[in-house]
Amino acid sequence: MNVGLRETRSAMPRSGGDARPARGGMFARIALVVVWSSGFISGKLGLRHAAPFTFACLRFAIAGGLLLVIALILRKELPRGRLLGRLMIAGVLIQGVQFSSIYAGMDLGVPSGVAALIIALYPLAVSLIAVPVLNERVTKGQMLGLALGLGGVVLAVWDGLHVGEGHLGGLAFLFLGLLGISVGTIWQKRHCHGMDPVTGNAVQLLSAAAAALVPALLREGFDVTFTAGYWPVLLWAAFINSIVGVGLLYHLLQHHGTSQVSSLFYLVPMVTAGFAALLLHQHLGPLTLGGLVLATGGTLLANRIKG
Repeated sequence: MNVGLRETRSAMPRSGGDARPARGGMFARIALVVVWSSGFISGKLGLRHAAPFTFACLRFAIAGGLLLVIALILRKELPRGRLLGRLMIAGVLIQGVQFSSIYAGMDLGVPSGVAALIIALYPLAVSLIAVPVLNERVTKGQMLGLALGLGGVVLAVWDGLHVGEGHLGGLAFLFLGLLGISVGTIWQKRHCHGMDPVTGNAVQLLSAAAAALVPALLREGFDVTFTAGYWPVLLWAAFINSIVGVGLLYHLLQHHGTSQVSSLFYLVPMVTAGFAALLLHQHLGPLTLGGLVLATGGTLLANRIKG
């Protein structure tokens, strides 16, 4: 069946006037933005105790191990053959490449606002890739919303765009992370549709852990200091960011257009800034607040039109 037709049908309102699916979809969107935004905070805090690839490896291993145990308890059949390989590729790209690169970039001195901005380019990257690969139709209204959202992101983090020459390596890592989540999302949408959320995510997380383990050992010597303050950060990153966050992303991708879902990531830098102001006492200036309004409007516009 044509992908665009299937997504259009899934987006059509149900008969009987039941508003619960719509409310559930809105809750999932809000939860995705909040959970994904908290990942920048947990990452920043986690880097105080562990090197970037080491932190990523531990995060993926704990989350994947928990899901594997749950799958065994529930006696779920583990993926095999071609599906197993496809899930492993998606996991390495979406989980491993994206988050390891974000941590590495911030560890090299790139400000968190700039890191959020670069990853927020994900909607545009995915939309451009989805048009020829998934035959998705991006309307003029959606493109306008995406453009407004990008403008809001740039405005919101403008003060953090002054990156020195010493941060060029960090920027390279962040663009690698952007490439990972963009290509991985398209791969997930095309080849992993209908995967079991428990076994599929377990395979993907453990694959990402294995990929991150190589640089963690060879480059960092598995550098980590376990303290009482580190465990809550690590467990939050593993359970909330890895399991809940990615689970929400996959759930929305199965029921809505890729361009719609990816446009939500425009809100992540601003929500991250809000968390940073609340938890790290960072000031929210007028540019940030103005960017929040602009990006919110663009995101609502892009999601108003069914993909």
